[in-house]
Amino acid sequence: MPSIGNDVVDLKESANVGKSGDFRFLKKILTDAEIRFLKNADNPDLALWSFWACKETAYKVVKKYLSAVAFVPRRWNVVLKTNRSENAEGKVDLLGKEEIHVRLFSNSDYVHCVGTDNLKLLNKLIWRVEALPGKEKINPSLFLRNCVTNDLAKNLSLNADQIKIKKTRQGGELQPPQVYVDGQKTDIDISLSHDGRFVAYAFSESHIPIHCVQEIV
Repeated sequence: MPSIGNDVVDLKESANVGKSGDFRFLKKILTDAEIRFLKNADNPDLALWSFWACKETAYKVVKKYLSAVAFVPRRWNVVLKTNRSENAEGKVDLLGKEEIHVRLFSNSDYVHCVGTDNLKLLNKLIWRVEALPGKEKINPSLFLRNCVTNDLAKNLSLNADQIKIKKTRQGGELQPPQVYVDGQKTDIDISLSHDGRFVAYAFSESHIPIHCVQEIV
């Protein structure tokens, strides 16, 4: 079954601003070709976090079916084909063994990437980026779960309280989130992310199980 992933980076988060000037950090996460690209970029921070978001997304995808995979971004190559100034599409090559297809969105505030191991699925992804409410202190994880739960409920024509997002542990390691409807685990694949002022998520219509579709009718 195809898998999906997503990642968001807040470009104005203090820890992220100017990080493109940290050469030791760059050597840990970028290939030599990516570092050369970054040095010639008009916006080096944007280039850095675009590469990072793509690699994080690819890792989230492949981790779902290769649980033993290690995160080695320095050895993963990102190749993007720019369509418009704010959007790009391409792939992440994981040591020549796996190829993850990605789509990147960016503006002055954030970079967001969605990806999958199935190119045809890329056009079927439903994704959102939401800003955390600024007037009150809020738990980003809780806010994110509420956002994706409400969106899933809308797409499934269900009540939000019928849907739960759960993470389980396997061998002491926390597993990717799973969607439950009325207490039953579904085949809906989702990906969650948050950084700084933003939360983001993605899921796919093609992952809506048959029994849920029948409930809609």
